[in-house]
Amino acid sequence: MKNLNKIAQIHLGLLVIVLAVAGYAYFKYWNIATVNGKGISRIEYYKTMEKVGGKQTLDQMIQETLILDEGKKNKITMDKASIEAEVAKVETRLKAQGQTLDSALKISGMTRSDLDRQILMQKIETTLSATKVEITQAQIDEFLKTYKSQLPTNLKKDELEKLAKDELTSQASKSAATTWITNLTKNAKIVLQ
Repeated sequence: MKNLNKIAQIHLGLLVIVLAVAGYAYFKYWNIATVNGKGISRIEYYKTMEKVGGKQTLDQMIQETLILDEGKKNKITMDKASIEAEVAKVETRLKAQGQTLDSALKISGMTRSDLDRQILMQKIETTLSATKVEITQAQIDEFLKTYKSQLPTNLKKDELEKLAKDELTSQASKSAATTWITNLTKNAKIVLQ
């Protein structure tokens, strides 16, 4: 009988400890914030986030998964040095705008790892969606005419034509990439849970 009473006391003690830990975890981790003593639960937060930006975020995550899978299938990789070279280009552009890489990442809610991943995805996208684009002189002339008021005034004619050709090539590449991603998504087997 004494042993049974001792076992009951041990179980009761363990139950009190478990309930105390559970209570602490509930108050510590259940609510993401408290406002004037009223808690905002993580579940409420995630449901609201899903309503507000859920579809866009899910679409982005699906596209990222598809792009990375296509990269693996096609054995497209980037070594650390290539990624660092791309990051250096980003840093140079940011410095010209009076920003640092760290501040730009913080503002956009990204980490350095996120940036590295974006660079890899961009390479995969660019490589797999690449199309041979021929920009004609007529297209260059039309671009220069259309955007004349927005172009730098200190450039020579050949420099302006190069700028126009680069911009038109970039636009064509972006259009090809958008078409590639649209087709990739359309042909993928996506099951929403």
